[in-house]
Amino acid sequence: MIDRYAETIVAGELPAGKFHRLACVRHLRDRGVEGSRAFPFVLDVARANRFLAFGEELAHYKGELAGRRIRWQPYQVFRLGSLFGWVHKTTGLRRFRHAYNELPRKNGKSLEDAVVGLYATFFDGEAGAEGYCAATKKDQARIVFGDAKRLVQQSPWLKQRIAVLKSNLYREASASKLEPLGADEDSLDGLNPQFISLDEIHKYKTRAMIDVLETATGARRQPIIFKITTAGDDLQSPCGDEHTYACHILERSLIDETYFAFIAHADDGDDWTAAATARKANPNYGVSVNPADLAAKVTKARGIPGARAAYEQKHLNRWVNASQPWLSVDGWRKGQTTGWTAADLVGRPCFVGVDLSAKLDLTALIALFPAGPGEPAAKVLRWIWTPEATLVERAHRDRAPYDQWRAAGILRTTPGTRIDSQVIRAALRELRAFATIRAVGFDPWHSEQLITQLVNEDGFPPETILEVPQTYRGMSSGASALEAAILAGEVDAGGDPLMTWSVGNVVVQRDGKDNIFPIKKRSRGRIDPVMALVIAWALALRTAEAPPAPQVHVV
Repeated sequence: MIDRYAETIVAGELPAGKFHRLACVRHLRDRGVEGSRAFPFVLDVARANRFLAFGEELAHYKGELAGRRIRWQPYQVFRLGSLFGWVHKTTGLRRFRHAYNELPRKNGKSLEDAVVGLYATFFDGEAGAEGYCAATKKDQARIVFGDAKRLVQQSPWLKQRIAVLKSNLYREASASKLEPLGADEDSLDGLNPQFISLDEIHKYKTRAMIDVLETATGARRQPIIFKITTAGDDLQSPCGDEHTYACHILERSLIDETYFAFIAHADDGDDWTAAATARKANPNYGVSVNPADLAAKVTKARGIPGARAAYEQKHLNRWVNASQPWLSVDGWRKGQTTGWTAADLVGRPCFVGVDLSAKLDLTALIALFPAGPGEPAAKVLRWIWTPEATLVERAHRDRAPYDQWRAAGILRTTPGTRIDSQVIRAALRELRAFATIRAVGFDPWHSEQLITQLVNEDGFPPETILEVPQTYRGMSSGASALEAAILAGEVDAGGDPLMTWSVGNVVVQRDGKDNIFPIKKRSRGRIDPVMALVIAWALALRTAEAPPAPQVHVV
């Protein structure tokens, strides 16, 4: 049933948004390589079925279905079966430790949360398990806990095994407990969670509690951090971080085999008023999601802008007030090839963009080699640095595998907590040894000394060291041309995953004349390599060797 659902979505037999479909593509891709040396996980269908059967022994506790046995819908079998079924082939331990589930309202998230919490805490074979229904306030946490409590109270089978106490649910046989937990508790020290529910995380203002709880699971063999939410309205928020991270995983610009991601949503360009769009965004359409209710909300929202925004966010799962990604990740991937190296670019002309880091950013030097005769895409070489002393801290904060990229030679480090700009000089000497550097572009901010050294000490002609201010005027032409080239699949960075990640982190601001300026769509996303590439593209546009690119916008 898990495989069949994924196959149905990928084949287009059921409507699904981009990231819903990519979750199914990921599953089928993993099934094709399961148990291999490179992918040591297998789908244990029997384990998945044990959880699903547990859930179907319980009964709904509210709404029209109250008192009836739970019957999992296909999209729930796919998601929950994947969570409990994928295991390591040798250890038998669960593959997924984090599960991010972003769905519109009324698609059964709370019920799932309660069932997962009961099973993971009391029936997962973990002695002394601690389960927590967490929220920003203790009163809010009690709502989720109350759902689990009601499941136990109306199940004779569970009542024989789990004691319903005032402050928690407790099973003496395994010394396990499930209880509510608010960020306003006096102390969060000493926790050892097996299961954590983080409900409606779009309401979280900071990551403080999330980080404490995630860190506390370290002593457990196979903990579950189960995150459920509808879309938020601010990508620079804890939920925005999770949403962006999930999108990166589904698009494969980041790899995290322990993170399950599922997003049900309407796509950009879908008619928000259409019943077909509502069906596409709501996998439980016609079951727990009432089509007549959604139709009534659409009628109201047609004349009330605020109601429309609320409808799109809560019922189509759109981040309505958030900027959409600027560059096409699909177009970027289309341009990527492997098998070529810097040795293939010997003697070729190039344009160099440099983005010097602030304290928390990366430093990037990008060399753009315009496409030669018969070549489909411009080639991109990159030098990207981060401080060695803060590598681990930055990897955690940015949700990026900096340590893996460093080991692979994709990311370079320098001693200390800041980047010494002299690495730029060394990289330019390395590049100049085999390529013809036509121009080097810098944002003039804080680069005066480095520019002086390049001219006076390294012998670069002054006319080749150019200022490209990070303003609308300085960046718009290069950004527009790069946008079009990426959409057409005409930029090739050799499949570099750091560059792909950076491409997915960028949105743009527009001024009154429709000039564009790239910015980060979240506080943790790094876009410095893209900024350096925009600078290089702006330089190339000033010459006859500029990569051909129509001036179009993707919105």
